[in-house]
Amino acid sequence: MSLNRRQFVASTAATAAVASLSNTAWTASSGDPDVIVIGAGLSGLEAAVTLEESGLKVRVLEGRKRVGGRVYTLFDLPGHPEVGGNSIANAYGRCLAAAQKYGIEVVNVMPRLMANRAGQELFLGGEHIALKDWPTHRRNPFTADMKKLPPWAWADAMFKQHMPFRDLQNWYDEAHAQYDISIHEFLSSKGATDAMIRLGYDTNIAYGTTAYDVSLLQQAFSDHWQNVNRGAIMAFSRTGAVNAPTPGAPPAAPAAPAASAAPASPPGMTGGSVLIGVFKGGNQRLPMAMANRLKGDVLQGKRVVAIETSATGAKVTCSDGSVHRAKAVICSMPFSTLRNVAIDPLPPPVQNKAIQTLGYIPITQFHVLSKKPFWETDGLSPSMWTDGPLGLVLAQKFGKTDTEVTSLTVWCRGLNGLYIDRFNVEDAKRMIIAEFERLRPASKGLLSVGAVHSWTTDPFSAGDWAIFHPGQVRELRAAIAQPHQRLFFCGEHTSIGSRGMEGAFESAERVSLEVLGAI
Repeated sequence: MSLNRRQFVASTAATAAVASLSNTAWTASSGDPDVIVIGAGLSGLEAAVTLEESGLKVRVLEGRKRVGGRVYTLFDLPGHPEVGGNSIANAYGRCLAAAQKYGIEVVNVMPRLMANRAGQELFLGGEHIALKDWPTHRRNPFTADMKKLPPWAWADAMFKQHMPFRDLQNWYDEAHAQYDISIHEFLSSKGATDAMIRLGYDTNIAYGTTAYDVSLLQQAFSDHWQNVNRGAIMAFSRTGAVNAPTPGAPPAAPAAPAASAAPASPPGMTGGSVLIGVFKGGNQRLPMAMANRLKGDVLQGKRVVAIETSATGAKVTCSDGSVHRAKAVICSMPFSTLRNVAIDPLPPPVQNKAIQTLGYIPITQFHVLSKKPFWETDGLSPSMWTDGPLGLVLAQKFGKTDTEVTSLTVWCRGLNGLYIDRFNVEDAKRMIIAEFERLRPASKGLLSVGAVHSWTTDPFSAGDWAIFHPGQVRELRAAIAQPHQRLFFCGEHTSIGSRGMEGAFESAERVSLEVLGAI
């Protein structure tokens, strides 16, 4: 995409803010790139590609020995399971447009999900509880009609029933500041007991570590984004507008849609009209294709330790002693790792506080392989929802048929993730296998752990996606992405209208305009 600088200068307030900065000593020489991008995840790579296509010279510095950031595919395991960046949906307009741009097929996995309607088995306190027995079970803490719901559905039902706003787009507006409270405080005010919250929210938590450390506005944002996706999926379902492309024929090029709108035709998609999609061959293929598109350097193994910036340029120092100068620096690092980088001069106090304190959810994944389908022996679903070390177990179905299970992904999230990370990797593997065999005796002797990844102990992420603690939306959100002299910020933590991979693209779109307006 080529951007019109004059249009941007005329339309954005960021230009005025940048223009007001005074000149200091840091300037780039003729041999330096125009822009340094820190981080080769989706946001950093998309910003790099956009700026190159706009005529700038770009260099990307990546600390890992791979590109993709938190989009990470295990190419050496059956079915190519995803460690991060698991799937996209109809509302991921920017992602879908990028897939077409790079010639990557989007495979609709909705049929595989529908083939797994049996869902997941419930295990509490090591006890298997049939869902038909759950409404009257002694372990059920819920009340009234909520007793009919499985634990994983309770919190969503509470939010749908009691959320004080609907279709929230400007979730971060000052008008909603009164709701920048903890999930626990909100649910308690609606009659939920601690036992309900612990089981229905904290167990296999989606955000944070407990209901105490997540803002209700964070939940509202996430709910809105889910509703955007559900709405787009329903729209496709009603219209039936999407069909598999003719073999050998290039897909039609759609205009890049807004984050909240579904594209008229997901590019290159196969498998039907309702889209829950993955990129054929693994989602990491997208950032790999983006990196290959760049003419400038994409340097891996470059862990950034210091950033010096001014009104006229910036300098980046890496742990290997290399020094890189440019007119501007884009930082796509999550704040969980940026807080370990020396920034001179320091960002303004509120922005610096955001860098130092923004939350990130703990997640550790175990990718488990089975020699035989033990679930056919015990007659239960391979997927499980537990309150023990296994946390959430999801069957990955990426074999030759929609029902073939290629691996099992164990999601240890929140407090469970922090607990499992206390053990060394080999002990953690043994614990996971032992827990499988305890809950599912039919699995004894059949299992092995093909891969383990802790996003929390990963030095280049220090957690998975960003979360706002209570009070942080009101105090910090507006300052998070503000340019600091010639230092600019992108990444999913800076997005305001989208989540996940789409949020990364959204942030790249914004930061590219900011940089073009500044230099």
